[in-house]
Amino acid sequence: MSLGNKIAFAIVGAVTAAVADKVLSGTWTRLTGNKPPSLSDPEEPVARTLAWIGLSGLVMAGTQIFLNRLGENRWQAKPKPLVVEIGKNKRK
Repeated sequence: MSLGNKIAFAIVGAVTAAVADKVLSGTWTRLTGNKPPSLSDPEEPVARTLAWIGLSGLVMAGTQIFLNRLGENRWQAKPKPLVVEIGKNKRK
């Protein structure tokens, strides 16, 4: 993979992670009526925090797997070699 493809893949990964985080936070807020829990807040119930950790980990890992497979199929696909036939003249 060329350096340009690596940079493009990193940028796409960062943007996708940010979008997934926004969608996940919005979905959590819509379903529970509360903001996603703060992991450093000692007042937050442990079960709610663990549910957030599990859900966000699953979503982020899923987007990473999707992007890795997309990158494998799109950017790392090896092109078929070009075959040039030299020296085959048709003389009669």
